[in-house]
Amino acid sequence: MISLDGQVIRRRREELGLTLQEVAEKAGVTRQYVSSVEGNKIQLVPPGVARIIETVGLTVTLAEPDTGDFPVHFFTYGSMKPGFLRYGLVEGSLPEGHQPAVLSGYRLYDSGMDYPCLVRSESAADIVQGFVFEFTGKTIHPALATFDVIEGVGNDPPLFVRHRSVALVNEGSDQLGVPTWVYLYAQSTEGMKPVKDGNWLPEKGRRK
Repeated sequence: MISLDGQVIRRRREELGLTLQEVAEKAGVTRQYVSSVEGNKIQLVPPGVARIIETVGLTVTLAEPDTGDFPVHFFTYGSMKPGFLRYGLVEGSLPEGHQPAVLSGYRLYDSGMDYPCLVRSESAADIVQGFVFEFTGKTIHPALATFDVIEGVGNDPPLFVRHRSVALVNEGSDQLGVPTWVYLYAQSTEGMKPVKDGNWLPEKGRRK
């Protein structure tokens, strides 16, 4: 996992005489997002954070996560979204709540069946729309165990793999980064149609 110390970024920014707003504008993110990074509220490095690091002239180091570093959020972009076919499975896992969110640096494909497929992208401009659900430290583990089965994580070969990322949610006029779990497609997307706006809405995925 990629990690960083936000205070190192803050000190470097101050050495360069840059304000939060100046770094935000150069990195193409919001002022609040930069503040969240410097306050160590974001422990992974999505494209937005990488641009902040590049703006202040620092590099990223690789490190293992702390034992307590286990996200309690789950991002869904397909049939488990509110109002869709498998939403009841998420709802039955006792989330505390949910809100719209996006992932930056990922690409979505339509499998042609009842689910979409998410893969990493080299472009930060590739956005995927969905919802992030908040769980507690006690409910997140059984919830993920259920989702692992639904997503075919244990298949041979696996259909999807569970992956840590950072979802962006709106808070007023700003965006905040939320460490979250998301499932990436583990097989080839060859022949699949890309979902250009990153918002999967086929009628067959909707709850009837």
